[in-house]
Amino acid sequence: MRVADVAKDADTSITLIYKYYRDRDGLLAQALGDMYDEFRQRQMQRIDTWLSQNETITLEQFANLTPNPAEETKPDRDFRLQMLATALENEELHARIKKATNDVYEWTLKTMEVARKKLPVEDQGFDGRFVSVIMFNMMFVFYDLLDNHQISAIEYREMLVSHLRNSSAIHRSS
Repeated sequence: MRVADVAKDADTSITLIYKYYRDRDGLLAQALGDMYDEFRQRQMQRIDTWLSQNETITLEQFANLTPNPAEETKPDRDFRLQMLATALENEELHARIKKATNDVYEWTLKTMEVARKKLPVEDQGFDGRFVSVIMFNMMFVFYDLLDNHQISAIEYREMLVSHLRNSSAIHRSS
């Protein structure tokens, strides 16, 4: 990305861009950070809207809210991976994504509690740490690179529901 090209496409001057952004990395951090914010807000809004429209939910429905290896989610996975890779080299973007990640984590904890109260009592005791690990670490990078060992979105959701249900049963018995 060249600042001169950005200035030309934005119909502005290079000087004006440098007035607001200390360098190319600052401009890149702003643009990519805004894209990342839009991406995460879209995801969070989808879940918030769905939860607000349902008084009760099942674990199967809850599992459908989490990332999965389905092909239609690949563009989002690729986007997130590109953002994280870029953030390794861009300190401003790294700081912005770090803050966004902490904000999303707090939102995830609150959202899990909203969802937990809507589940059947026997399924409410699941280990929330597992869900947060899935939400934050599951980018399915290995899935995207494997040829013969991929699992389907259906298999993934069945595995997730099974783990959550087992987790609830363990917490009930202890």
